[in-house]
Amino acid sequence: MSKSRSGLKSFLKYLGYLVVAFILGYPHLELARFTIPGADDFSCANAVDIYRENHSVFASALAYTRDVYQTWQGTYTGEMIMGLEPSVRESFTGIRIVMVLGVVLFVASLILLLHTICTRFFGLTSGQGWAAGLLGEYIAFNISLTGELFSWYTGAAVYLFPLIAFFFCLSFSIMSYFDRKTVYAILAAVFGVIGAGGSLEIVGFGCAAYLVLLVVYTLGISNIKANIKRIVFLYLPFVLTVAGALVNTLAPGNFARKNAMEESGFDIVPTFTSSWYNLATHVGGLITAYLLPLVLVILFVICVCSVSQKSFSGKVLIGSVIGSFFVSIVTIFPVILGYGSYNIDAYLSSTRIIYAFDLVIVLVLMVFTCVFAFYLKDLLRRNNVNVKEQMYKYMILLIALALMFSGEVFKNYNNGMSMKIIDDLKNDRMQIASMQMTNIYNRVDEAEDGTDVIINEPVLPGTVLYIPLYIDYPAYFANAEVANYYNVNTFSIYYG
Repeated sequence: MSKSRSGLKSFLKYLGYLVVAFILGYPHLELARFTIPGADDFSCANAVDIYRENHSVFASALAYTRDVYQTWQGTYTGEMIMGLEPSVRESFTGIRIVMVLGVVLFVASLILLLHTICTRFFGLTSGQGWAAGLLGEYIAFNISLTGELFSWYTGAAVYLFPLIAFFFCLSFSIMSYFDRKTVYAILAAVFGVIGAGGSLEIVGFGCAAYLVLLVVYTLGISNIKANIKRIVFLYLPFVLTVAGALVNTLAPGNFARKNAMEESGFDIVPTFTSSWYNLATHVGGLITAYLLPLVLVILFVICVCSVSQKSFSGKVLIGSVIGSFFVSIVTIFPVILGYGSYNIDAYLSSTRIIYAFDLVIVLVLMVFTCVFAFYLKDLLRRNNVNVKEQMYKYMILLIALALMFSGEVFKNYNNGMSMKIIDDLKNDRMQIASMQMTNIYNRVDEAEDGTDVIINEPVLPGTVLYIPLYIDYPAYFANAEVANYYNVNTFSIYYG
């Protein structure tokens, strides 16, 4: 085959991957396109306005981040992104561009992470790595409720963008280990420090996953003394990431906020047991309510039918189980410790917390599935079983079993967020809700300064789009922040 023909074939192949990635992500691109600012977006804008007269946009964001760090919470990356937000929120187009960019970066970072794990650790081909990445993208967009991450600026600032940073951090760390390039170690450190400035749930995931990788790295280097330089470049980014996490965790604002809200939290033991309870509950929910079993079976078949000769011992399999539990528990532990909640589904209204936890569970299950597949493949090979022949022979049976555990397949497919978004769009619910909220803000903006603004509005259609909550009580914090932003005395709204 000529080079030009081979190049064209390669180009078309990767173009096909990108098209599939776009199709899978399209519903959430639409979700982000209808983003409406609200709640903390306005309180942030009001706080930053204090600095805007004498400082640039960037300097104002820094000053805002410093003040929040001292008085409310340590999420320096999230607050910096929020501090920049008023510069784009004057036009809703600006904030929507940022949110669309968040969806694109999320897809890119997630596919890169799964592709890197599959090709480096498991020896799969690039195409198989892409398949794993696309499976990950599909299931990531079809679990829990995604609105607070992909259609709310504050949720994206504190959760989504730090999560993206950690995906890149872990990817470059793996590349640094296998490719031994300093630039990858530097990128891992940069993205690790950025990710460490997010919500403590995201920080817990990132640091725990990174620590598991370091254990794997260390076990994979036979002669430590002869690889001191390599060890330094593997560990230094992790040390910097943990340092960023400590800066976040030990912020004076965290303690000030805790005292102000009189949150007692949990003791360590009940927090630990509650973390296990929530993990078991969410694993069961993901297995039965979505098409996760089918995704895992497809990934399993890809690994077993691959030409990769990777093999894993029983010790590695047990280690992967321990690592999976460790990452999942550390992810949810700080949430339960801080909120003092036994059950995050029953006591927490923040769907972003639930989504992030579910996504971490999905990712560790995908990695564990790959380890188990190669363990079983090696076991069968050592017993002189033609692995590929048997896998193709029983593939239909495996998929049928996965569908059985998934319950009613089409019902579960419709449970996914992508189909819910499409249904909203098809019935104009999302468009109408976004337009109504935009009109409400315009009416407040057009009101005379210093007046009391009372708005009567038809009930908004139910939608998966994040819609800020405003009530008929002007002193409610969200109402008050809107009134402050638009220079009116009070703002209240009556639906119905």
